[in-house]
Amino acid sequence: MTTRPTTSPARHAGVRRLVRATLFSAALALAASPFAHPAIARADYNQDFYNWCMSNLSEGNDYCCAHAGGVVKSGACVDPATLR
Repeated sequence: MTTRPTTSPARHAGVRRLVRATLFSAALALAASPFAHPAIARADYNQDFYNWCMSNLSEGNDYCCAHAGGVVKSGACVDPATLR
């Protein structure tokens, strides 16, 4: 007498749940991956814009320095790359 292995419906249901959970997790990981590592914005310091802003706009040192990509240090606008 030979026995044939049979699978039960309960086992099929368990495998189906596992496959669904795996697919759902993979889809969620792919959908969330662009948000996991946000882009790092880096603006280069623009001395020409700073000079133009200071001479043509009446916004002040802080505004012009920030929009030129610089950092105010001791009242002067400096390139952030030189602060390292």
